[in-house]
Amino acid sequence: MARTLDRTLTEALGTARPFGWRDRVGYLFGDLGNDFLFLLASSYLMIYFTDVAGLQAAHVGILFLVTRLVDAFTDVGWGRFLDSHRPSPKGRFRPWVIRAALPLAVMSALMYVPFVADWAYGAKLAYAVVTYVLWGSVFYTMVNISYGSLASVITPDPGQRSSLSVFRGVGANVAGIFVALVPPLVIYSTVDGVSTVDPTGFIAIGIAFSVGALLFYSLCYGLTSERVKAPARERQSFGRLLRSLVTNRALIALMGSNLILMLAGLLVNTMAAYLWVTYFNNGALSGPAQLASYLPGLILAPFAASIARRFGKREFIAGMMLMSAAVFFLLWILHVESPWVFIVLMNVAGFGVGTYNLLVWAVIADVADFEEVRTGERDDGTIYAINTWARKLGFALAGGAGGIALGIVGYQEGGVQQTPETIDGIYTIATLVPAALYAVAAVLLLTWYPLSRRRVEANVQTLRARHAGETAED
Repeated sequence: MARTLDRTLTEALGTARPFGWRDRVGYLFGDLGNDFLFLLASSYLMIYFTDVAGLQAAHVGILFLVTRLVDAFTDVGWGRFLDSHRPSPKGRFRPWVIRAALPLAVMSALMYVPFVADWAYGAKLAYAVVTYVLWGSVFYTMVNISYGSLASVITPDPGQRSSLSVFRGVGANVAGIFVALVPPLVIYSTVDGVSTVDPTGFIAIGIAFSVGALLFYSLCYGLTSERVKAPARERQSFGRLLRSLVTNRALIALMGSNLILMLAGLLVNTMAAYLWVTYFNNGALSGPAQLASYLPGLILAPFAASIARRFGKREFIAGMMLMSAAVFFLLWILHVESPWVFIVLMNVAGFGVGTYNLLVWAVIADVADFEEVRTGERDDGTIYAINTWARKLGFALAGGAGGIALGIVGYQEGGVQQTPETIDGIYTIATLVPAALYAVAAVLLLTWYPLSRRRVEANVQTLRARHAGETAED
């Protein structure tokens, strides 16, 4: 019955092929391409700018912060363009993934060229600004906003959207593990017993990852199809749209939970290096500890969509976040001294964030449905762009939280022996603070975010009836 309904709906929306595994796998490849480039830059671009190009860390930090502010205009502007332009026969979002993929890949590789090290400081700083802005605020925005919005139009079914979100999460986790393990083997070398950065290794990795990303984007384009058409109505003005979105309780709650979870994740990641060196006195174990960021998501992937379909995305995510909060609180209470026990419990706590990362993209599609029910407008691109920019801005604004926290607990730079009070403070920030933030995010989703499982299903039925009526009129 469900398959027949899906085929009927698909044909009514003008697409012959029903939703299936091709779409899921194709969507996975899209985020594999995204994170091949984004995580590479997030993890290694800073050290390239400082240790290869020779730029001052303060200048690089300002560049990163200012570009996040620029993204407020490019992200939302591109999302609005996607919602208002005339779609091609291939769709509204999918063609732009492949159109912008080549310049994105080229610009990504150009960010890591070694020859800029010999230029005058002003010239290489200008080169860094131009390539980074074009890469992140222009071409990555074009691909990422188009790709993220695509989930809402591949299928109208909330269960199928959950599976798309899970496959996207798998792609991100696979890319994360690959980016964490492979580039260090190439970009670092040992000279006279001293570990140094290899400039030629950077450009080799930059080119290889760009080629890989281009291949993944091509597979995403070739394997997916758009099925949900935007309602044929006159588009409201951008100002009116923003006023409408400000009153979209689901969007505001989602943005708030994103900011809180980003701050929690940032504190955990920032404190990790200091925690392993000072508290556990074993910095080498920070590598295995990183698996807590990726392994839980991969373990959850086969089951997340079916669990979300049964209990609801909001309910599943909030429940897992409360579990993570409890584990972090337990870590703080126990003051665990065994590094392996700590790693195991961190992986258990990672299932909360892993669940969120697997399903959040389907949640955004639910928010777009909610907005269409409220206003009659289908603004997938704008909604995705606003939420994406809020994540970026939160990341930028929270960037100093780790440093401020270290200052509060009295951390002394320069490799000096830290006081017991400082070491205990680092442990507290790495455990108790995330426990509180995860709990707040879960409560926010349960009390403020309105899209329960029943509400999501009701919205889907409303839109199906509305679209069927519009198709009959046509």
